[in-house]
Amino acid sequence: MNLIIDAHCHVWEEKLMSPELKEIIIEASKSFGLDPKLMMVGTSERLVREMDEAGIDKTVIVALDYEFAYKGDVSFKDYNNYVADIVKRYPDRFIGYCGIDPRRGKAAIRELERCIQDLELSGVKLWPLTGFYPDDQSFYQFYERVQDLDVPILCHTGMGPPKTYLKYNRPAFIDAVAVDFPKIRFQMAHIGDPWVDEALTVAVKNSNVCFDICGKWELVSKFMPVYFYQVLAQAKMTCGVGKILFGSDWPMFASLVSLKEWVEAIKNLKRPQPLELLGLPEFSEAEKKMILGGNAAKLHGL
Repeated sequence: MNLIIDAHCHVWEEKLMSPELKEIIIEASKSFGLDPKLMMVGTSERLVREMDEAGIDKTVIVALDYEFAYKGDVSFKDYNNYVADIVKRYPDRFIGYCGIDPRRGKAAIRELERCIQDLELSGVKLWPLTGFYPDDQSFYQFYERVQDLDVPILCHTGMGPPKTYLKYNRPAFIDAVAVDFPKIRFQMAHIGDPWVDEALTVAVKNSNVCFDICGKWELVSKFMPVYFYQVLAQAKMTCGVGKILFGSDWPMFASLVSLKEWVEAIKNLKRPQPLELLGLPEFSEAEKKMILGGNAAKLHGL
């Protein structure tokens, strides 16, 4: 069976957000011309409804540990519990990732063990834009435990929201960790945009690294389709289609590009004529299915 899997998605409600995080979401919505009210409503009920409309079988939902940067009433443990509760309510639809900041040291390891062993979550989300470099060697005990537990890491790479720091988000910071922990499966978010070439270099060099096309890429596919195809073709030629994961970053961009539209954009992917003249490759139906779900299914052993 060919599953369609959204490999990078959020769930939240206003009660989970600090005032600073709400402000960042509003600022991000202004940057892209999005509806901030819709961005605030990231409930599981809405997500399941829109997954059904799009024909998405499963979605990876992530918690965020943002407390080092944005204080609020909800702790990172509460957020992990929130995601775990949603997975328990919809076990056939969601794959849950815990959010843990490795700067927590031994507490990070304890929370990792609780989330994977007790809450039965399936992976870890790192959000370095809150102020850390992923390849800091002080985090290596944490990575050792991730490797022991045999779960993947989804790490933010590339552009972040307003009032966050780009310097922590370069794909190159995944390289050393991927080399030193070869059994950990790493997923770089957003193809590392704007460092796409760097992300592709890290991915082709390391067999345990892949990347998703969530984030602004929905907008690019709709409003700049030639450029979008060019980037995907570059990824195919550099790394192979097996490294590309479909993702949405829902609900961030859903007010302009629905999940259904985003799925259809990949299903209907066709080489534009100017790129045909340049010799860029086509995507076969089998390759489109790999992007839409086959690669994520392999990552999660489905």
